[in-house]
Amino acid sequence: DELRHTELCARVVEALGGVARVEVERATSLMPEHRGCSPEERALRNVIYGSCVSEVVNAARFVALLDATGDPYLRDVTRQLLADEVAHGQFGFHYLEAWRPWLEERPEVRASLGRYLRYAFAVYESRHGGGDGPFPARTAAELHAGLPDLAVSRDVLHQTVAHAVVPGLERFGIDASTAWRTRSLDAAG
Repeated sequence: DELRHTELCARVVEALGGVARVEVERATSLMPEHRGCSPEERALRNVIYGSCVSEVVNAARFVALLDATGDPYLRDVTRQLLADEVAHGQFGFHYLEAWRPWLEERPEVRASLGRYLRYAFAVYESRHGGGDGPFPARTAAELHAGLPDLAVSRDVLHQTVAHAVVPGLERFGIDASTAWRTRSLDAAG
């Protein structure tokens, strides 16, 4: 899906008169190690961050973009990207559902996931939250072309985590509510 997304975005660049070029990074980044965790918990942490948080927020942001994007071609591309982001976010919660019996037998892992989320939420917000503003206002032409309003994008992140991601994770006995309220880049605690 991500390679197809790159192709879609390259077509958008070309449609807007640009030249689509991609520099490919040959080195692959490793998944976070999550030292001291079992392989099962490492996988759960990566799925929670990559799908339940990131992809769900991405989907919500694409919905917000659709509301403002007026160009029909760009709206169509945004819809295609949105459909995939929804599926990726759903995957994360389906994965958790498949692991529910395992999680229910391990309260220490659920507690560990809650502690991890305190840091993970803060990392996600620092990398993808857009900062504190003030944000430059977008012109009508920029909004028509689907450039995000950065203040809206930041608010969508906060609302989506608080009202979709947190309750979704809480269903699995993970204290995501406390983690979101007390999020901190202090990994130790």
